[in-house]
Amino acid sequence: MTRSPSTLSRDGSRRAGPNRGLGARGWLVLAALLLGLGVAFAARPADAIERKPLNTAILATVRVIVPVADEPDAYSTGSGTVLDDQAGLILTNYHVMGDVENQTPYNREGLAAIAVTPPDLRGNAVLRYWARMVKEDPALDLALLQIVAPFEDAEAPLPQDLGLVPVPIGDSQALQFGDELNIIGFPGVGGSSVTFTAGLVAGFADEDNDGYAEWIKTDAEINRGNSGGLAANAAGEFVGIPTQARTDIGAINLIRDGNLALEFARDASMDEGSAQMPQDPDAPFVAQVTFAKAVDAAGNPQGAGVRFPSGTDVLYAVFDYGNFREGDSFEYIWRQDGFQLYRDKVVWRFGREGSTWVNVFKDGGLDDGYYELEMRLDGERLFQDGVVIGEAAPPGTGTFGPITFAAGVSDDGQPLDPGTVFSGVKEVFAFFTGEKMTNGAVWSRKWYLDDELVAEKEAVWNGGESEEMWVSIVAKERLPEGRYRLELFVEGELVQSGSFDVVAPGEVSQEPEPVLVVGRIVEAGRRRRGVEGATVFFLNPGVTVDEFLDDPREEGVYASGISDEEGYYQLDRKLVPGSSFSVVVFHKQYKLIGVDDFQIDPEALSPHEVNITMERR
Repeated sequence: MTRSPSTLSRDGSRRAGPNRGLGARGWLVLAALLLGLGVAFAARPADAIERKPLNTAILATVRVIVPVADEPDAYSTGSGTVLDDQAGLILTNYHVMGDVENQTPYNREGLAAIAVTPPDLRGNAVLRYWARMVKEDPALDLALLQIVAPFEDAEAPLPQDLGLVPVPIGDSQALQFGDELNIIGFPGVGGSSVTFTAGLVAGFADEDNDGYAEWIKTDAEINRGNSGGLAANAAGEFVGIPTQARTDIGAINLIRDGNLALEFARDASMDEGSAQMPQDPDAPFVAQVTFAKAVDAAGNPQGAGVRFPSGTDVLYAVFDYGNFREGDSFEYIWRQDGFQLYRDKVVWRFGREGSTWVNVFKDGGLDDGYYELEMRLDGERLFQDGVVIGEAAPPGTGTFGPITFAAGVSDDGQPLDPGTVFSGVKEVFAFFTGEKMTNGAVWSRKWYLDDELVAEKEAVWNGGESEEMWVSIVAKERLPEGRYRLELFVEGELVQSGSFDVVAPGEVSQEPEPVLVVGRIVEAGRRRRGVEGATVFFLNPGVTVDEFLDDPREEGVYASGISDEEGYYQLDRKLVPGSSFSVVVFHKQYKLIGVDDFQIDPEALSPHEVNITMERR
């Protein structure tokens, strides 16, 4: 099918420069979207908590029991709060799950047993589930757990309804001196049953002097075992996590600010998807490969990253494996800047699944460069990726082409059901191509939901100058509704972005598929040289050229793009075929172009060209 480009030419001579200023949805609203919880904003006086919200808060608090590896019959115990009863998400302190100072979990798998209070609230908590730590921040002393298996039979599937009670969410920033605080948890002095104490807000502590108080001070009693539990306001809403019993300052204890904790947990229901292609679930695989400067006695990576300083003398790769067979031939190859550095082959004797590591080292320090690891099983490549040693950015960092979003991936790696509007999906894929890339370049991607960062990942490019690939954003249940944006960076520089919407079922538009608009801006005349640095504005429907030039604001812009050194540009948002826009094209050395009611060809296919000619002043 032939694609006919559109053209624009000058119509006007006024100059304008739009004011930029993006707004962002509050983090608390985002936390509610991600965790599927209601948010309460109503303030209440500091009176005793009513029985019904108190009972709900008690049932939302669970006991967390963590086995300590290599120490038989040794356990760390604490408390947790159920944030999402459907996804089984539980918020607690990191020091319940591991050693804060060494940033090491008490067991390699990050597992904890979860005990819940019986409905009558009077008996001992009953062990029901195993949960795994899915996110942690030792600096904040926070950890997020997700239920993964029944306690009695770790191989059995989870019930459809976990039978948990989620905690209502409050606003910790609404707390004032003297407000009521209710502490719920499983302190050791209280045995295996839940314990309730009450106190008042005694103050706030801004630990890093950044203007935000990370701690709430209280005279409420906090004992060992209360850690990770629930601090509720007078309405029974979550406002913090009991964390520290400060015996050095008398009867004042510290609670981790609830809003800060929710900000930590907000993207736990979403994560960056794998860039590897789907595979047969019974086929051997290598996953979760982490490059690091060291490993601890339990084999956990220490000092993980994708770029390491010059002089690094040893490089580890810690990885999970599965579906391996005893007697298989396992081979791994280290390369530096494409040249083989070390190669070894072993007969596999380490079980069907588990975690292990390989390394490469050099006395006096590994030379700067791009280090790539390849792993094979019986000759079949299972993994190939790498990291960089040295601070200098590699030459020719390159860029990425336009992004195509899709609901799935075909067997040959192509997008399935591409689009920019999705509904009821668990995962959305983003396809793009590297252009003039250099192996060893550090690149990253950031995912935003309604302008709030929800997932990010950094990696090292190993696809050569040009390679098609995909990444994805995935949720535990389904992606929350809203506007998503993906930004792609090379060596810290933003080089590409794209957006899509997730809407409620039944709200998917039947309008034509939006198209990516690209084109070239050239100078009028025979030579038709490309115009660098021209800005193209497609205005919001209803906004005319004159209105925009009289009051140029970000709110008036629907999509925009800036031409490169050869005059090529790409709009940052797709347009619907058949729709009409007012268009402004500006460059300080050329006559301004302003056109109202410019229509995108109803038969346009992506990418759709809109070429522009400008005249010098």
